[in-house]
Amino acid sequence: MGIGDELMAAGQARQLQEMDLRLRKVQITDLFGEPRWHELWAGNPSIAQPGERGDFLKLVNEHNARPYIEGKTPGHWIWKEFTPVPSRIPFTGAERDFGAKHADLVIVQPTIRAKSSPNRQWGTGRWKDLAQRAAAAGIQLVQLGPAGTVPLCGARLIVTASFSHACAILSRARAYVGHEGGMHHAAAALGIPAVVIFGAFISPQSTGYASHRNIFTGQGLGCGMRGPCACCSDAMARISPSKVLSELQELL
Repeated sequence: MGIGDELMAAGQARQLQEMDLRLRKVQITDLFGEPRWHELWAGNPSIAQPGERGDFLKLVNEHNARPYIEGKTPGHWIWKEFTPVPSRIPFTGAERDFGAKHADLVIVQPTIRAKSSPNRQWGTGRWKDLAQRAAAAGIQLVQLGPAGTVPLCGARLIVTASFSHACAILSRARAYVGHEGGMHHAAAALGIPAVVIFGAFISPQSTGYASHRNIFTGQGLGCGMRGPCACCSDAMARISPSKVLSELQELL
């Protein structure tokens, strides 16, 4: 569980507030009713800020209570259908200025979170192939990441100090291409067209947005296996770089 979960929580908060006649802010809590906080929610007009007092709506959302998870076994996640709502991502003035310096890019995210299931990874070779095909088609892919990020061969790397700085650049982008994860939720929040590679691990019916081009090659709501899975590997292999490039070109 990671940044994408916190953006989905913020989206739920936005939906709750918009449904409330008094447009009250939402306090996000754990299962025991204790307020919970994440730095991505700073300045979010839908979410009660630390130390703020008021008559808040309550939303239970934490690592043991995610709206798209039905349950888990020692080896699998069990998913359920869920329609995420795009959240809001407020920026500071400095973040907006940073993003404005890098406008009209095509952002690519070839990596996944270190502790995430390997079944969410499309594969370094396919990403390299995509970058080469995109360059041949006149599309320069740009990768974002902190200092020390290993750049994708064929893509230009921009070092970002934080996820918020990456989002500031994303907010000015032409399009985004990446795995199901935090950045695809950020793209939805920022209204950026995206090609999202799901494979077979989890379905767009659980964490996808209708505004995106979601590539799912699994069955049902997805496999959910935490460790390496041959079926998930085969499903990713069925997503060709030419297919992803074609979807991107149609977006552009």
